Amino acid sequence: GVIHSDLFLVKNLLILREQLSPFDIQLRSVERQLDFSEAGKAVSRFLANRNRRLFSMSTENALVTLLREGVSVQEASVDSKRDLDDALRSACNDFIEHTSVLLAGPLLDFVGQCKLASSSSNASLKTQPFMKGGSVKALVTQTTEGLSDELKEVTTQMALYLDNPATQSILLKPVVRKITRAVDDAQKFIEDAVNGEHGWDEGAREEVMTALKTIETAVKSGSAKQLVR
Repeated sequence: GVIHSDLFLVKNLLILREQLSPFDIQLRSVERQLDFSEAGKAVSRFLANRNRRLFSMSTENALVTLLREGVSVQEASVDSKRDLDDALRSACNDFIEHTSVLLAGPLLDFVGQCKLASSSSNASLKTQPFMKGGSVKALVTQTTEGLSDELKEVTTQMALYLDNPATQSILLKPVVRKITRAVDDAQKFIEDAVNGEHGWDEGAREEVMTALKTIETAVKSGSAKQLVR
């Protein structure tokens, strides 16, 4: 799956960086390439010049001028070590995003919809279909049901690819923070729901809040077990 591919990439980029770190070398180079972006204009000027000197043994030679004006050399500095760090950072961010969606996708989608509706002057959050009591209850239940098993699978995969618990912690903590933040945001949006409207009452609100607390506890406790394993 996508989590396996993310972890595989992170692992091998870490290995590559660790293998290079003992050597005090600058992995920088300068790449040169020909730039023909002005060639069209240079050819047009060449053809328009009726007094061009094709065989002149000087800098006024028309062919020399054509080459000088139409072709240039562009230099670009390449820092391979920085590129490696960027690739590693991107791979870690992909893992964090994919894992967050795997563990709490419905909840993250709900929070995103709420924020979008709240920022729109043409929409009332309370009247949105996704804010109905039954809909919210269904999505938090869906998130809660598979969370423990999914988290266990993720931590097992992390242990398979990453031997260092500190590295596992660095990768897992942003996932926990993202889901915890989504729980906090969801609680704030649900607190604004009006009892007696759109399927909300004290019982429904309490049930949803309890489920959100369960999600937060499961993520934190599951990650804690991973860190001490």
